[in-house]
Amino acid sequence: MSEVTTATKNKKIPVISISRKIIQFLSFFVINYAILEWIFNADFSILDNYARVLPFLHSANSAWTQGAGLLEYSFYMIATGRIPYLFVGILGLLGLFSGRIFCGWVCPTGFMQDLFGGLGGDNRLSLEADQFLKKVKSFFLIVLLFLFTLILIFFKTDPDLHQQWLESLGSMAYNALEPISMSEFLFVTLPNIITTAVDNGGSLTGIFGGTFKTIIFVIYVLIIIASAVYPRFYCKYMCPYAATIKVFSNYSFLKLQRMPTRCPGRKECGVCEQICPMQIRILEEPFSGFTGDGECTLCLDCMQQCPHDAIKWKFGFN
Repeated sequence: MSEVTTATKNKKIPVISISRKIIQFLSFFVINYAILEWIFNADFSILDNYARVLPFLHSANSAWTQGAGLLEYSFYMIATGRIPYLFVGILGLLGLFSGRIFCGWVCPTGFMQDLFGGLGGDNRLSLEADQFLKKVKSFFLIVLLFLFTLILIFFKTDPDLHQQWLESLGSMAYNALEPISMSEFLFVTLPNIITTAVDNGGSLTGIFGGTFKTIIFVIYVLIIIASAVYPRFYCKYMCPYAATIKVFSNYSFLKLQRMPTRCPGRKECGVCEQICPMQIRILEEPFSGFTGDGECTLCLDCMQQCPHDAIKWKFGFN
């Protein structure tokens, strides 16, 4: 019976995967609507107000959109002496009520990683390495929060010292995520490098803008290569937005659950864990609902691939 179920499941049209790719594709062009303006020679400025504040990481420096991510806005407000109550509140509500569904279905950086991920197969790090590296993004976030909390304190207590810190940080003062944002690299740094190289007649001299930016460029090239080999490498291990929203999405109203009467466990199956791009130990999660400690992006690959139809939606905070 199990073999028949598996065979039937494998023959089904992957409706979920196709739907997700279509939504990701459309979202990419709606968010980066300047591409549409260039392709169709049309004015899409009507999208300005709809793509101004985005519920995922997106560079404020991108020439393809007027929008930026909630986290970018939050750090910018802190740097200018304001506490971003509203943006943090929105982040919290998004995480609590929708989990990380925007990461899985809308985020342009996630979409690009999914495209890269099809090149190198579906490889996995060891369990120990995966668990350790998932702490890296939280470390980056904690360092930034500490640094910008100091800047906020200096704004209130010593304006001159506040100004000195801003000047020493350079562009990072108003774009805190610049060194660790793949969105910044894909939609700002890389296009600028290509444009500069073309303007220089193909010469690579001076296109990186200094030693630090050269190092960042090399690091992100390595991250892209890693993303082609390991699914959602940046999302899992480096994304500061993921580190922020996972705090809330771990308790999300919207999540997935395993049906205990259908799931035979790892020994007899384990398909869900084998295909999860976030490398979540689904079979160690409670039957009542799982978020993978806030790492689940609700991509629904596990639901689609489960040969026993054992994974369903779960609505509720418990």
